Amino acid sequence: MAEERSSPGCNVLIVDDDEALADNLAEIVDTIGAHTTIAPNRESALARAADGDFDVALVDVQLPDGDGIGLLTPLRERSPFVEIVLITGNATLDGAMAAVRGGAFAYVMKPFSPPELLDTVRRARAQARLYREREQLRLDLELSERRNRNLVESAPSFVLSLDAAGRITSWNRRLEEVTGLTRHEMIGRPGADLIRSDRPTCPLSVKDGPPRLVEWHRSEVPDGSGAVTTYAVGIDVTGEQEMLRRTLRAERLAAVGTMAAGFAHEVRNPLNSASLQLTLLERRVEKGDLSRKTVLGISQIVKDEIQRLERMVRDFLAFAQPRPIEPRSMSINDLVASVLLLIAPEAEATHVDTVTELDPALPEVWGDAERLRQVLLNLVRNALEAMARGGRLVVRSRRGQGATAEVDVEDTGTGFAEDLPVFDAFFTTKEKGTGLGLAIVHRIVTDHGGSIRVRSGASGTCFSITLPTVAAA
Repeated sequence: MAEERSSPGCNVLIVDDDEALADNLAEIVDTIGAHTTIAPNRESALARAADGDFDVALVDVQLPDGDGIGLLTPLRERSPFVEIVLITGNATLDGAMAAVRGGAFAYVMKPFSPPELLDTVRRARAQARLYREREQLRLDLELSERRNRNLVESAPSFVLSLDAAGRITSWNRRLEEVTGLTRHEMIGRPGADLIRSDRPTCPLSVKDGPPRLVEWHRSEVPDGSGAVTTYAVGIDVTGEQEMLRRTLRAERLAAVGTMAAGFAHEVRNPLNSASLQLTLLERRVEKGDLSRKTVLGISQIVKDEIQRLERMVRDFLAFAQPRPIEPRSMSINDLVASVLLLIAPEAEATHVDTVTELDPALPEVWGDAERLRQVLLNLVRNALEAMARGGRLVVRSRRGQGATAEVDVEDTGTGFAEDLPVFDAFFTTKEKGTGLGLAIVHRIVTDHGGSIRVRSGASGTCFSITLPTVAAA
């Protein structure tokens, strides 16, 4: 019968029909912490190998049911990592050659010395463990590759890779489903145009249907040999872009509706005024009161209201259909001086003192002089209207943060609450204002890449404009 002796360490199978010798071998191997199993013949050895995995097998060449050399292949089939040491008392050249061809680890002659046998077993055990670890690493790598492949294949996103020449080396299942193009068709084709880095989104051709719009995220990974592999993950944003277009279209329509409603509301006032004056004129005609003074008075009011309508239409068109700016290098100080010279008679008529505080070293700005003159005229005239009983108007220029220039238009007139939406179209605090002046100012300044802010209170109002200098542009 087969006999087992256990001790911690590697698993060793001893195949020998000499029970005393087998026990002796087991005692020797036990000294290195091995777990030994004894089998007296081939049949028993194969049964033991089928039940357990061995690291080393010490096999006698002469067995009662066949030779030990013939046991090499079937034993390794049952225990793949076993290293087999053949033991014989009658060595022949043919036997040694057969052992080598069969893949035996060593060929030990009887009688053997225990130290030499233990050294052989240790080396066989080390090699068995090396093969076992290598196989485990291979299995782990295959598992990792399978998981990564499954992750790529099951991902709801597009995944592809390109080699150093820009040819497609992988094309996942999602790409196949959406484009109708299989990986066999795509691998090896040029793919650099599919994931161009100079575009936020790229069109992806579809076999049956319009192209899809894809947002790609790229990563370039060197492979250690100097070549670079590009990996890309893409998200189909076709629906998102279409929804964005619809949203923008709806917002534009809503804005047009708001502007039309505001414009209609503002137009009614001068129309009603003109209509009332014409009705009054009709009644005077019916009464025979056609004095020159009456007719001229009513006609002047109607003329003023028509001019008001004309100004409103002009402002509305300037806001709704702005002309593109034509920027060039210009001096903001010269512009301020020309605007103040233009409104000097109006300032004198309203008893407003004008003061300039201009930085002589201010760099030139990159702007459209005509459009910026419109901005300053609007702000200065608003300031004069806020100081109907006189006051002080200060226009100053200075360097801003970074490559910017700033202009302040400050008055000492009646201010307003700072939370009022003064830059919104059709919002006005004036009795006969169109509500478009500051909206146009805001648009012109932002079209220049600048910004405008306001500070207001009981002591007055200050509008501050920030514009990019030529260096920034």
